[in-house]
Amino acid sequence: MIELSKVESENKVYVNDKVIVLDRDTITASELLEMAGFSSLVYDIYLIQKNEKKNKKDNKPLIENKKINIETGMHFAANLKSN
Repeated sequence: MIELSKVESENKVYVNDKVIVLDRDTITASELLEMAGFSSLVYDIYLIQKNEKKNKKDNKPLIENKKINIETGMHFAANLKSN
């Protein structure tokens, strides 16, 4: 059996301009925010699709405690919550 090296099993994602390296395949939205240095009490996090227009208004924030299936290269945006 071939063992994956640590580098091959890591997932690199981006939150705003920060690179986050994860050693797992799933994470909650609030955990990802915290790892990027943002409080989930103050910020929402959004998944940015490759073909998405920058000011798309119908984009909804990810649910805080729902697991996200992570793939290397995913981009997220952390924005202040709007009340």
